[in-house]
Amino acid sequence: MNLYKQYAREFTEAGYSVIPDKFASKQPAIKGWTNYCENKPTDQEIENWGNSFEQTNVAVCLGKASGIVAIDFDCTDPEVAEIMELLAPASRVEKVGTKGWTRFYRWHPGIKTDNLKINGNIIFEVLSEGKKTTIPPSKHPSGASYEWKGESLATVRPEDLGMFPMNIINAVNDMIVSKLPKYRSGRKEAYNKIVQGRNDLMSKYAAELIKTENEIGLIINSLIEYDLQNNQPPLFSDANEFGNDNAATNALAFFSSHLTSWNSKRFNNNQSYEHILIPKVGEEGKSKSEASENSNNPELPKPEGVLAAIMNYILKNSYIEQPSFAFSAALSLIATLSGRKFEFEGVAPNLYLLNVAPSGSGKNAPQEKIKEVLIDAKCDYLLGSGDYVSDASLMDGLPESPVRLDIIDEAGGMLKSVNRGGATYNAKMADILAELYTTSTSIFLGRQTAEGNKGRALRPNVNLLCSTTPTGLSEGVTVSAIEKGLMGRFLVFIGDGDKKARRVEQPTRLDTKTILNLQQLASYQPEKSDKVIAGHAQDITFLSKTDQANTMLQHAFEEFDKLRIDSEGNDVMLPIISRLYQQMLKVTMIHAISRQIFKETPEVDHNDVTFGYQTVQYFYYHMKDIIEQCVFSNKNEQNTQKLLNVISKSKQQGLTKQKLTSKTRYLKKKERNEILEDLLEARQIEYVQLKIDGDINYVYRRV
Repeated sequence: MNLYKQYAREFTEAGYSVIPDKFASKQPAIKGWTNYCENKPTDQEIENWGNSFEQTNVAVCLGKASGIVAIDFDCTDPEVAEIMELLAPASRVEKVGTKGWTRFYRWHPGIKTDNLKINGNIIFEVLSEGKKTTIPPSKHPSGASYEWKGESLATVRPEDLGMFPMNIINAVNDMIVSKLPKYRSGRKEAYNKIVQGRNDLMSKYAAELIKTENEIGLIINSLIEYDLQNNQPPLFSDANEFGNDNAATNALAFFSSHLTSWNSKRFNNNQSYEHILIPKVGEEGKSKSEASENSNNPELPKPEGVLAAIMNYILKNSYIEQPSFAFSAALSLIATLSGRKFEFEGVAPNLYLLNVAPSGSGKNAPQEKIKEVLIDAKCDYLLGSGDYVSDASLMDGLPESPVRLDIIDEAGGMLKSVNRGGATYNAKMADILAELYTTSTSIFLGRQTAEGNKGRALRPNVNLLCSTTPTGLSEGVTVSAIEKGLMGRFLVFIGDGDKKARRVEQPTRLDTKTILNLQQLASYQPEKSDKVIAGHAQDITFLSKTDQANTMLQHAFEEFDKLRIDSEGNDVMLPIISRLYQQMLKVTMIHAISRQIFKETPEVDHNDVTFGYQTVQYFYYHMKDIIEQCVFSNKNEQNTQKLLNVISKSKQQGLTKQKLTSKTRYLKKKERNEILEDLLEARQIEYVQLKIDGDINYVYRRV
């Protein structure tokens, strides 16, 4: 039975690198098979292999070539199996054999082949570069056939699989050794004694350093030097302890984890040491005004904490400095990393952001830098495809990837597409995007198909970072889009089209400290809560607030509510105004997280509220201009097209002014005359003298 010959083409066309295995065996049938983890086999190789064997299994190579990795679990201990089911995300594609299962996920370069071994036995394996796995309908050595649980790899492309859980090995190890006494010899047992001694020594030394040093670089260098002199083997270069041998990175991680405890305990006469890792932006100790006064042209506020570091990094490495775009990109990053972890006043941190500037004005740099940052922080699994080709593509990956950042360049076409009327998938996408934004604290129900429900997800946190040109914006921002509520969910940032480019002689990478901050946020474990959604308990950290912040929030709420009441009857502006307070809460929360990234429970203070208020004030000022320029411009274009269609239907006979007025009563006299003048000037119509039924009349007709 030559299963490879039967199925190789099917899997290859789906995007996978497949090779033949020996029949009823897990052994490869060809030499040098590991090469096909890096590069797909050629058509000729596939044909030759198919014709060279009478009997074969079929196997898929993991890693770069196929774009997938796998978790292989075959431990028979039911207690361990229960832990794996809890911690290993479900996958659209799962292979089952005689004992366990293999689940498939999207690959990225940061995923390495590894395993968890406890008591000398392998609990499960991470299969990536240099590994393969036999796939259905291949025969197991026992004689049974492998089977798919759910969908087949042949029907799911690599990019449509869910994200790999990066911390799966440590997470499973920690839960096993903490929950199951018989497995006390966990991943780090061989190092427990020596590590404990090294940890105690370095903790005491770090506690002494912090009393005399404020400069993070000096602290880390001192820790590394002391470690080399006093520990054999050194703690910070021990890859078994930290997962890598980068002493600087590990020393910073060690110190930062201790800093959290020190701040909570307020060592040294109640002094806080947060300033060592989280420098303030602006004058030390100087607080911002509680609320900015209305301005004819409000400016964006200066962020604090990690937001400031990200924004400054983007600006430093951009050929054209666009502060508003660096600002929005930094917001999108922290919003994504905070997804499904925090809530504040009933809202989640998800954001839809749109940058607008002419082509060649520096829109791309912030987007690309955010991608680089996520890669450097080993968080690129949070990057979505940003390719909204259908409503199905938008929804189906949500159960496996409920948190993601979709970066969409030149989003004008997408906006125009999703805002079209009718029962098309484009129109559905506008509704889905609006619903995803709103259900970030509850449940997105997905869609019903013949195979069952698709896209159902608890508390989805989809973030959009989009860019477009003024033309793309004018085509996408329609009355329909605003009335549906989609555009009211976007925060829009306007760039400077006249900015001059500058040389960036030596692009830099984000500093280690900030990378650590981001990794700390990515791995943050929310608090236990009483919130239950669709029968599932949800762990959420609910941000608290100071009394001063609460007073400011009340004032902002009243201000925005008065604005809403005053706008009753304005169908265009009302959907925007109705969400201003919600947008403010989201940005306020993100800023609080940015300032206090190492705190277990960030607290919103007056600085955060000010930041949120000023951000929304900036957005509202510019959104009013956008609506005036785009929506009303679009409305005029629509009226122009309607009038032109009326004249076209009259063909060569044309329409008298009286008849044209009768057929376009939806237009005011002034609007009609202005449109006619424009059409005459553009020579799309003409005003000519014709003899009709024996009478001489002047008529409008198409040229």
